[in-house]
Amino acid sequence: MTSPNLPDYAPIPRSALGPALNDQGYYVGRVERNLYWVTDGVYQSAFLTTPDGVVLFDAPPSIGPNLRRAVDEIAAANGVTNTVTHLVYSHHYADHAGAASLFGGDVARIGHEETRRLLLRDDDPARPAPEVTFADRYALQVGGERAELAWHGPNDSPDNIFIHFPGHDTLMLIDIVNAGWVPIYNVNLSDDVPGYTQVPAIALSYPWTHFICGHLGRLATRDDVAVHQQYMPTSKPARNRRWPASTRCPSTRRPGRTPGPGSKPTWTPSPSARPRPSSRSTPACWPPPTSRHSPAPRRSRSCGRCASTAVPGLIASPARPPAAPDHHAPGPGQPGPGPGPGPGLTDELVAADALP
Repeated sequence: MTSPNLPDYAPIPRSALGPALNDQGYYVGRVERNLYWVTDGVYQSAFLTTPDGVVLFDAPPSIGPNLRRAVDEIAAANGVTNTVTHLVYSHHYADHAGAASLFGGDVARIGHEETRRLLLRDDDPARPAPEVTFADRYALQVGGERAELAWHGPNDSPDNIFIHFPGHDTLMLIDIVNAGWVPIYNVNLSDDVPGYTQVPAIALSYPWTHFICGHLGRLATRDDVAVHQQYMPTSKPARNRRWPASTRCPSTRRPGRTPGPGSKPTWTPSPSARPRPSSRSTPACWPPPTSRHSPAPRRSRSCGRCASTAVPGLIASPARPPAAPDHHAPGPGQPGPGPGPGPGLTDELVAADALP
């Protein structure tokens, strides 16, 4: 489609698309041996068929009942049982786990210990909490097949895990790489952005050929993960933006809640941006709200939690000028980022690299 006001764009390359869906709106295909994957073109799931039952990995509600149809189709073709005996949660998000209740109460549900805590908190009947949990690693063995589950720290979510199939040359890792596409547009809202950016290197340290990424219509390859890894550093300059000095202690700030360019020069954290219930109490260095023209309070030197992240010279004080001129601050007589006279160094910003 062309428009007199818009340039023509190249079509999405065929290599970024997956196989055609059937009349029911899904595709099921073999990854390797008895490991299969299912997609509706947007979400992905996987399952292992074994003599002792079927092991399902994630249950996206967008695929929903088609998961049952896919399992029945493959089980009938191979002459094996279609009973789902185990369900593994990659993480707690509803868009990947919201069809978990379709498989009844007799299924053994497995997930990270944080997944259990979050699902108990959410109290969602569609996502029963896992009964079997682990902290770092768990080896699931069913019917002679093995899946290795590992948690390498928070990334897109606090509980997102790596699922490795050593006997099938496959790695399953959700919500990080989009095969043939750029990363999701709101990656800055990941639970842990630095953790998110480190995940591709961890993924590539595993031995695998096939990659189940959880989204879109095809399996990924090692080249896809490498391209994603190369793409992400292009956003590094954004990490050097300077953020409001009135934001709270960097050691307790949740990633993704900091305003970007064009925002007001000061910011008071909303209740949703404050530390999780599991966090320690708010440190004394969390400054009170300030107006855009009032001096920003200096962080307490006694706060051990943020002493290492405080940057001398970036927060102005009438008795102590900054150590070096700031090239981003308005010059004499120049307007500030809002109406009225420029606030000068009052509204100076803390380097985003100080964020955890």
